[in-house]
Amino acid sequence: MLTALFDSLLEGVVVYDPAGRVVAANASAPEILGLSLAEITGETAMDPDWRAVSADGGPFPGKQHPAMMCLETGAPVRDFIMGVTSRARRERRWLRIHACPLRVEHRLVGAFACFEDITDRRRIEAQLSEAHEKLELALVGASLGTYDAHLPSGRVEVNDRYLALLGYAPGELEMSVRAWMDRVNLEDLPRIQSHYDRIVTGDLRHVDIEYRLRHRDGSWVWLHDRGRVFSTDAQGQPIRIAGTLLDITARKQAELALQESEARYRTVVESAPDAILIFFEQRVIMANPASVRLFRASSEQELLGRDVWSLTSTRSHPLLRGRITRALKLGAVNPIAEVEINRCDGTPLPVDGVSAAIEYQGRRAVHVMMRDAMPRKQAEALVRQHREEMERTLALQVAHQTVAGIAHELNQPLNAITTLAEAARQQLHGGNPLPVPLASALEGIAHGAQRAGCVVHELMGFLRRAERTPEAFDLAALLQEVVVQCQAGRPFAGEIEVRLPGDIPQVAGNALQIEKIVLNLLRNAVEACQSVHTPGRLCRIVIEVFEAARSICLQVDDNGPGVPAELVPRLFQPFVSSKPGGLGMGLAISHSLAQSLGGTLAYEVPPGGGARFRLMLPAIEDLAG
Repeated sequence: MLTALFDSLLEGVVVYDPAGRVVAANASAPEILGLSLAEITGETAMDPDWRAVSADGGPFPGKQHPAMMCLETGAPVRDFIMGVTSRARRERRWLRIHACPLRVEHRLVGAFACFEDITDRRRIEAQLSEAHEKLELALVGASLGTYDAHLPSGRVEVNDRYLALLGYAPGELEMSVRAWMDRVNLEDLPRIQSHYDRIVTGDLRHVDIEYRLRHRDGSWVWLHDRGRVFSTDAQGQPIRIAGTLLDITARKQAELALQESEARYRTVVESAPDAILIFFEQRVIMANPASVRLFRASSEQELLGRDVWSLTSTRSHPLLRGRITRALKLGAVNPIAEVEINRCDGTPLPVDGVSAAIEYQGRRAVHVMMRDAMPRKQAEALVRQHREEMERTLALQVAHQTVAGIAHELNQPLNAITTLAEAARQQLHGGNPLPVPLASALEGIAHGAQRAGCVVHELMGFLRRAERTPEAFDLAALLQEVVVQCQAGRPFAGEIEVRLPGDIPQVAGNALQIEKIVLNLLRNAVEACQSVHTPGRLCRIVIEVFEAARSICLQVDDNGPGVPAELVPRLFQPFVSSKPGGLGMGLAISHSLAQSLGGTLAYEVPPGGGARFRLMLPAIEDLAG
């Protein structure tokens, strides 16, 4: 009966004598080893033909066989893993071995070893281990944390990555459904609770939600939770939920930054005084309030969906085609150009527009900014009129100075001709009548000289009548404009300072004429400073205004070389200049303009050297008196 039981065991059993030789075995042992009973009887674990290996695949000395160790120590050896390759099968079989000593009256007479074939189980465990490793690698590579929640008990098992997402080391934080809920951001909690309630009631079987959990350092981590219900009870209530968590904090921060950027952009656009429209595929997808006003639309909705061609006149379409092509290149900006638009009430309007490609709500779009061009056109017309008036004033002054110069040069010769003609007539007469032809010639000479002088005086009188009537104006604004004009297109390596009193009275005079005087003085100062400019020397010009003896004094100082002493007495005469190639009319005209305004223009050398020109003009109260 014991023999039948021995042979019926599924595990292999081998009996060893004290020398370690096999003396008996049950039926399962040869089958597991792939040998016959005769082939294993008398064999020892020391035989190298077994080609035994340890659990990790390394060499396995025969003396470490559990049976040999049991015989040596007299103690049992359990759960020993060993791989053997028999001569018959030529394949490795993995065995789990237990060895126990055999004793008779406390004397060691041998040992027996029980072993089972775990080859298939080991292969399955290896496959599972490999699959688990691949899963872990995938989870780590995707930065995924995993959880497995048992709802009735509230227990939650998580992987190390889950804990790392929250800033904890493996095993450092015990998780449960309650602990998880305590970490949820309060703003997200109602949404989480609603989602969880739908799962508990069976209305939802899949988890797909984004929320924030509190990190160890107190910050918030955005997570995308995706999972499903894996088991339910008899009533269909969920028991187990498992899933993964993906850290989406960076994405959420980027989305938030984009939303804030678009919100700021929208705020700026909504409050901008200029019309701003965004076109996608040549149709309006956004228009600010200024656009609604510019197009005389009832609301933004009236502009949305309109194409660029219906909003502009046909004469502007050729220009727009080229600008649209350029604007579609991201980063390209079209320069300002004038375009005629069609307003919603049917009236045309010229506008100044600039366009550029932008990314708007994830799409390539064209940003267009427009402004009513009529104020610009009116300003340009005023500037042209102002410039033409200045040119006319200058032309009149040039003519006046030229005629004055000619008159000055002709007056003395004409007077001499008249005097000499009269003296010759009297001397030739000598008390005797002159021949008629000679008397007539002398009278003609005198009459012609007198007539020439009258013509010159009449021409000067005509030019004086053409001068403009004095008026009140803002001197401070005029000086700022003069400085801008002087520096426009003429880089000045120095500084121009304008000093004005806190309460400057208005000046009586003609604004255009005074502007011409100051502009001429300022340009002369710039040229003088630049003529002696060196890298270590700062060019400096000071324009100062102050009151003096019921007049307004406008003083222009520069640290240039000054006026040569020999030219000072004739400085304001026509055709006198210290500049090479200079015509010598600028200061003469300025001096004449100052006199025509009831003022004076004088030159002096300031204490620090350089040049100083002082323009004295009557204040407005003197004009009224």
